[in-house]
Amino acid sequence: MKTVIGIVVFVPLAVIVGVFAVENRTPITLEIWPFDGVQTMWASLWVLIPLAVGILFGMAVAWLSGTGWRRRARRAERRVERLEHDAEEFADRPPATPSSTRIPSAGDRIALPGQGRG
Repeated sequence: MKTVIGIVVFVPLAVIVGVFAVENRTPITLEIWPFDGVQTMWASLWVLIPLAVGILFGMAVAWLSGTGWRRRARRAERRVERLEHDAEEFADRPPATPSSTRIPSAGDRIALPGQGRG
């Protein structure tokens, strides 16, 4: 599904950019004030190069803003793996013997903390 959506969006966009680049091949000379020299390029390049730089800058900002979420996801994955490992170890243990799980009767004396036996 993502491939189909990608093709439906990418192909028309590529055609539009290609037609724009071919139709705007008139050379334009640009002199930028603080820099020396004159730059002459096609009109389409004066539009497409800043567009590409802006897209790359936006992608970098989006990637950097997601670092916290990726870190949390990696921690969560490690925790899940550790818990799954612990669950497998618990499942591999032999069942407890009945003598070790004896429930105390009402007559059993229970020593409270701070009290000695006697």
